Amino acid sequence: MTNSGDRERGYYEFFAGGGMARLGLGPEWTPLFANDICTKKAKSYARNFPPGDEFSSGDIRNLDLHDLPGNPTLAWASFPCQDLSLAGARGGLKGKRSSTFWSFWELVEGMERQGRALPIIVLENVVGAITSNRGEDFQTIVSTLAKAGYGMGPLVIDSG
Repeated sequence: MTNSGDRERGYYEFFAGGGMARLGLGPEWTPLFANDICTKKAKSYARNFPPGDEFSSGDIRNLDLHDLPGNPTLAWASFPCQDLSLAGARGGLKGKRSSTFWSFWELVEGMERQGRALPIIVLENVVGAITSNRGEDFQTIVSTLAKAGYGMGPLVIDSG
């Protein structure tokens, strides 16, 4: 499969870190775009995968739709957990880091306006995302997805 952006197995990986979503999806999926703001994570991504033009280092708040090539099937977003985590300050979706969910969502909405609506979205975060602000942050995410026509549900995995 080429990096053509067809709907078969192309995807975007936002907040990519070292590329763990890419690792999990395997070689059957084609990374069309990956992004992370952290230069250390960008170096880790480059060490984990052969250099390609799909990785963009920088703040998601500075991305534009023209930065996103092709017509992917999937967008994976492991948006920052610090404001949602039980160990954090619990600033929620309004916190400095976790509020980047909204920058991701603006890109999703923009793609829909361009006729490139994403069939599948995966949001990965800590269990605190479900309980943050008495569950209101999770409800906000659920209603945001539902208003856009997505079905969703939480899946909690104990990695211990």
